[in-house]
Amino acid sequence: MPKRVSHSNQNIKRLQANLSSLRNIANWTAEDLARRIGVTKQTISNLETSDGKTNQINPTQYLAIRSVIDNEIISSENPILREAMNHLFSQEHGAESETKDRISRDLKIAQLGAASKAAYLSQPKDDEQTEMERRAMAVFALLPLTSSILGTSSTVYKTFSFFNDITRQ
Repeated sequence: MPKRVSHSNQNIKRLQANLSSLRNIANWTAEDLARRIGVTKQTISNLETSDGKTNQINPTQYLAIRSVIDNEIISSENPILREAMNHLFSQEHGAESETKDRISRDLKIAQLGAASKAAYLSQPKDDEQTEMERRAMAVFALLPLTSSILGTSSTVYKTFSFFNDITRQ
């Protein structure tokens, strides 16, 4: 019988703790993300406002969310989302500094998420401009701020690995 995946998976916890910020960086509403992964807007809201004990992201939701984020990074070439995901998931840390590093990473992603939302909302609504163009302009407006928040950036993005992300504790 296969080993059941527990909800102590750090990647799942990390994604859930930063879900709202990542969604803002992608310039998605809760409804946009819900539609993309096949759940309700209320489910996204519950996941984002969870205390970590109730309404936890399950492995299936994690895979769906990571898949749509990876697809967004690849298809829209959103460098800010790519850097945020790299910052959250591509770093290996020792157990002794994990809590401090996690808090620091979460704070940086939250700052970037708030800045992304502000950049998007500050774009003037022009009848001739499509929604995609508004999102692109928000990304370009935020690019200089990204490196000051996250530090040096990497141009390589490693997409998630089912086996490594879900089975690793």
